[in-house]
Amino acid sequence: MSGAVSTRVVAEGPLVSVVMPCLNEEAAIGACIEKIHRVFAEARIDGEIVVCDNGSTDRSVAIAESLGARVVHQPLRGYGRAYLKGFDEARGRYLVMGDADDTYDFSVIPTFVHLLETGHDFVTGSRYLGGGDKEITPLHRFFGNPMLTAILNILFGVSYTDVYCGLRGFSRETYARIRPVSPGMEFNLELAINAGMAKLTVIEVPIILSERKGSSKLRTFRDGWRSLRMMLLYCPNKVFLWPGITLFVLGSLIHLAQLLGWVRWDGRPAAGVTGVLATVTTVVGFQVLSLGLHAKTYSWSRRFDKDNAALEWWYDHFTLEAGLIAGAGLVTIGGGILAVLIAQWLEKDMLPLPNPEWASLAATCILIGFLTLFSSLFISAMSLG
Repeated sequence: MSGAVSTRVVAEGPLVSVVMPCLNEEAAIGACIEKIHRVFAEARIDGEIVVCDNGSTDRSVAIAESLGARVVHQPLRGYGRAYLKGFDEARGRYLVMGDADDTYDFSVIPTFVHLLETGHDFVTGSRYLGGGDKEITPLHRFFGNPMLTAILNILFGVSYTDVYCGLRGFSRETYARIRPVSPGMEFNLELAINAGMAKLTVIEVPIILSERKGSSKLRTFRDGWRSLRMMLLYCPNKVFLWPGITLFVLGSLIHLAQLLGWVRWDGRPAAGVTGVLATVTTVVGFQVLSLGLHAKTYSWSRRFDKDNAALEWWYDHFTLEAGLIAGAGLVTIGGGILAVLIAQWLEKDMLPLPNPEWASLAATCILIGFLTLFSSLFISAMSLG
């Protein structure tokens, strides 16, 4: 896909900023900068190259500066930290990100800019479209990348083919909307997740990956786990809300059935073990549900859930005082039941109680009451502003 690219310059800087993180890339950084300059000249794009050095000890910085790139420095190590600093320093209307290891074909920059200027919010390369994945290491090519891409697509309802491609483009306004916070390799994944959560118009462009120059900074299993962890935390409905609701309702039904005498074993009413199961299931369900609400609140604070009617209703009606009253009420109810049971137990010379299911219900009320008290404080703090 190609098209005419505008050469206009916005007031605050050039049309395009190409941002590259750099950590000891002297073998490749020069070739990358020369290719980008050539693309700018051939496509008549007013652009700049921003290299964010992440603590290089070789000649990377000297090479970049000698070839006309603007070098900024991020002493704190991390792929994401380098990009965050680089994007903050970039002046272009459109931001294009790419690695400094000479693996990406920067000749697609005009295509990226054309797509951004014609209504697409988030343009990303894909090494799996058009057979551009041959230089990916076998473990990542056939297992790691496809697996993480599939999980992300399922969790977030998107349709990426290569969620870890490091060649992407978006406008400054789009970046401000989806701004990621991850300091490491999962930064790239967070960009894709945030773009999906913000309902941006996403398009993939086929690219061909070239052989890497220099040593890779990727740590397969560590970075893979961090990526999976991020996806789970960013998908509260499937990971927290629905499992939490299921466990909470199941535990409540076990409590109810036990109190009504519907659960019997060999003709005898269910006793302590069933009550413990009910308490554990209900409390775990409530805690998971609370974590889901906290995650949704974070999402809401990032504006990704700004059109979520249920969340808006909740915050229209939720008050800290109501949460504290509900929590204190549950603690009081549970404490009252427990006090009566203890009095009966002492009256019967500490013999086993005839109705131990009430003890498990009391424990459930007390635990959920305290969780409600502290969750209300936490949610209230998160929702400020």
